[in-house]
Amino acid sequence: MLKKGEDGFNRLPNDVNLGKNRRLIIKAAELDHLGGVQTFGYTVEEQTPPRNIDAKKATALGLKPSKKYSLLKMGESVPTDDGTGVVEPEQVLLEELRARKLAVLSDHRRVPPPMAGLCRNADLLVHDATLRMEDGVDKIKIRGHNTAENAGIFGGEMGCEVVALNHFVSAAVSEDAIETLLAEARRGNRNRSQIISSYDFMEVWIPRGGFNFYNLPLNSSKDKGK
Repeated sequence: MLKKGEDGFNRLPNDVNLGKNRRLIIKAAELDHLGGVQTFGYTVEEQTPPRNIDAKKATALGLKPSKKYSLLKMGESVPTDDGTGVVEPEQVLLEELRARKLAVLSDHRRVPPPMAGLCRNADLLVHDATLRMEDGVDKIKIRGHNTAENAGIFGGEMGCEVVALNHFVSAAVSEDAIETLLAEARRGNRNRSQIISSYDFMEVWIPRGGFNFYNLPLNSSKDKGK
C-alpha cells in the first residue's frame, strides 16, 4: 500500500524518504548459485511496533483515552486530565513487541555469511529445497541448488521460527515425495523450527509480535531447543 510522504508524493512502505513513517526495511545480499549466474536473497522486516497503552493503568493514574496516548507511545510524558500530575510512558506502556521478519532465499547451493546474517531470527524463512540428501554433494555443486535437510539445518542454526521448503522439481510434487523432503528437513532442523512445504500463491500470516513456538509442540512431542 502506498503512503504519502511529507513531500506529497506517494511512496512504497520501505521508501527511506518516509523517515519515521517508513514501515518496512528491505535488505538483500548475494547467494552462491552457479558460476556466472548471480542470485540474491532478501529480507523484509518491519519497524519495531509502537508499544500499546495499558488503558486501565492510565485511567487509574488520571488519564482517560485521548490523543495523549499517542504522545506516551512516542516516549513523551503527559499531564493528567485534571492537570495535577504527570504520567510517564514507562508507567503505562505494555511490553515491546518484536518486529516481524521474512527471509527469502532464491536458487542457491550455499548461503554466504552476509546473507546468513540477514536471515538470523526470521519468523519465516523460504529456502531452496530442490534436492534430497541422497543426491550428494556433487549434484549440489553441479546444479546449484540445495537440499531439504540443509534447509532445516540452516533454519535451525539461524534461529528461524518457520522454514518453508521451496523450489521442488517436478518429480517431487507428489504427496509422498513432499513428505520425504519434510522428514529430511525436520531431521536436519532437530526440532528448532516449524517445517512446512510451500506452493504457488501461498500466504502465511505472521502474528503481530512474530511467531513464538517456545514451549509449544513442534514437529514432535519435544519442546523447542531440546
